[in-house]
Formats: sequence, structure tokens, C-alpha cells
Amino acid sequence: MLSRVASHLYWMSRYQERAENMARILDVGQSLALLSAQDDGAAIEPLIITDTLVAFDEAGGPRTTEGVARFLAWDAAHPSSIANCLESSRENARAVRGAITSEMWETINDTWLQLQQRRRVEGQPVDAGFFDWVKERSHQFRGVTSGTILRGQPWAFIRLGTIIERADNTARILSVKQGAVDTAVRPTPPADDIADYYSLAAVLRSVSAFEAYQDTYRDVIDARRVAELLILDPKLPRSLRFCYDEIEALLDQLPKQAGRPARRLAATIQAGLAHGDVAEALSLGLYEFLERFLKENVLLGEAVQSAYLELT
Repeated sequence: MLSRVASHLYWMSRYQERAENMARILDVGQSLALLSAQDDGAAIEPLIITDTLVAFDEAGGPRTTEGVARFLAWDAAHPSSIANCLESSRENARAVRGAITSEMWETINDTWLQLQQRRRVEGQPVDAGFFDWVKERSHQFRGVTSGTILRGQPWAFIRLGTIIERADNTARILSVKQGAVDTAVRPTPPADDIADYYSLAAVLRSVSAFEAYQDTYRDVIDARRVAELLILDPKLPRSLRFCYDEIEALLDQLPKQAGRPARRLAATIQAGLAHGDVAEALSLGLYEFLERFLKENVLLGEAVQSAYLELT
């Protein structure tokens, strides 16, 4: 496959996943802000998760829940805003319409058209209904893709973009939580700590894992178990372990020689997740563990870019 085509497919899906993840972060961020009305830091937590606090302050927006949401959802100058991600996904899809199915293109294009209609009719909405719409459109795109495209190299690059972006999002959300409450010092919050309970529940909901936690542990929400589920569970679709199990399998479907550095790095990260346990992460410091993972995940993205997506 041509590097140009592979790059467009990879970034088409990565931008779709990024838009969904941003909607998840903002939806949960607004819920937490309501619970922490007296805490000014709650409003900017989505900026910390997405590493955009400096860019936001430079843009001069108010440090309010609505100001932050408008920046991350609609700001034209912010490349990872929801609106820009959906536009970038559409532009990448349009560049390779011959490599995707007609249903995939129609779904992406219709999402863009609906976004423009929402902008005209509703202004720039930042409510729960808008965030749910973004998530639903992303789910529809993945469903259409899964149900219509051949399982060849195009599928592998599309899925690879989705999963690398998803791993980054899960680690960022959990990392910010652990930065506030270091579980290496305080591994199990008191059962009567209501604020922390709702915060942990919000973390689970932000990655669609609340029901999975209940099914797995059938007990009060506990910071150590939340970390164990989101990092190490091989059955949870948004856990780091699940993502890297799939990344390793996807890379194995691509040309071997060019991708040796990427496959080696992915195998190293996957082995650490497959054979590690939460006690090891806690002994290092969970925040430090997650920050290290984020750096390694970025390195993997760069290795994939270098091996397959750069024009030669």
C-alpha cells in the first residue's frame, strides 16, 4: 500500500477517535464541575487531561466550564478541537475515497454536514446532547467500517489509528486522576469519601467502563481496582492491555521489515502490560507509570509514522 494512502486512512480514524474522546472528556468534566462548584481547578481539568492549558490561556478564554468546553469543542485555531478533528477526518477520507467503502464516506460526510447544521441552528453547543451526538457518530463510523471494509491492510491502518489514540486517551484520563490522588500513597480511598467516589465513577464512565467495573468487582468503587481494570484487563475495550494486544496483532499484518522498530516497541509495551500487575505500578507510583506509558505510546506513533506513513 502507498504511504500516502496509508497515512490518510490512519489519520482519518485517529481524528474520529480523538473527537469522540474529547467529547467524553468534556461530558465528564462538566459533571465533575457541578460536583466541585467551589473548586476552580475542576473547570480546567479537561485542559490538563488534553495538555492544552497553555494554548487555552494564550487564546484568552475565561477559565470557566463553558469557556473550556467551547475551546476544546469549537475553537478554529485549536487543531484538536472536536470541530477541527471532524473536519480533518473528512478531509483525509475525501483524499482516499477509492480506498474506503461508500458507506464509510457517506457516514463521515454526513457527520460533517450535521455539524455545520448544528453550528448554524444552535450556535456552538457544549451541552450533554452535543457530546452524546459526537460519540454516537463515532460509534456509527466504527460500526459501518467494521461491517463493510475488507480485512486487509486498509483495515489494519484504520484500526491502528483508532487504537493508538484510544490508549493515549485512557492513560491521560487516569493519569490526571492519579496526579490529584496518588494511589501510591493512598491506595484505597475511604468508602465514605463521596466526592472521590463520584470522581472515580466519572473516570469509569468517561471510558464506558462503569458497568464493566460492577460486573468485574461487584463492590464499592476503589481507586486501586479502577487502575487495575483500565490498565491491565484484557477484556475491556479501552484498557491499555486490550489496546496493546490489538496493536501487536495489527502490526503483525503489516510489512515486517519496514516495521521492525514499531513492532519491537509494541511488543515490549504489551509484554509489560500482559505480565505486570497493579502492585508493580503502585510501587513505581501510578502517576509516574502512566506518564511513562504516555511517552512510550507517543514513541510508538512516531515509529508507525516513520515505518509506514512517510513518503519515500
